[in-house]
Amino acid sequence: MKLLDTMVLVAAMNPIDKYHKAGMTYLKNLGKSKPCNIPTSTLTEFDLVMRNKAYTEDEIADTWRALSPLVEENYLPTTLSAHLSAASFRARGLTYFDSLITALAVEMNAVVVTRDDAISKHVGTEWKLS
Repeated sequence: MKLLDTMVLVAAMNPIDKYHKAGMTYLKNLGKSKPCNIPTSTLTEFDLVMRNKAYTEDEIADTWRALSPLVEENYLPTTLSAHLSAASFRARGLTYFDSLITALAVEMNAVVVTRDDAISKHVGTEWKLS
């Protein structure tokens, strides 16, 4: 199983991002071949990223509408046990959202699709340029 990190969504939704093509490829492959999911914590972090970049409410709504057909069948709830074990990853220096996806990856025996070196110190990661 693969879990998509927030940077996949950020890259996919920004056509001038140098990782845009890779992000779009990962999004388009949701639900195909090997199971690939987006944790609910990733969705929350992405919403906060848009707000921090001063997106308007209309722009945020348009983004969620665009993502909905891809994400709707492929999200994975961040479990209570992942929240509990995430604290140990924060104690080892991971940020809040990085600790959640890392804990969920451990719980689900999943690989995280990310370029984040901090996450890769704790779980398997991948990022293939397309």
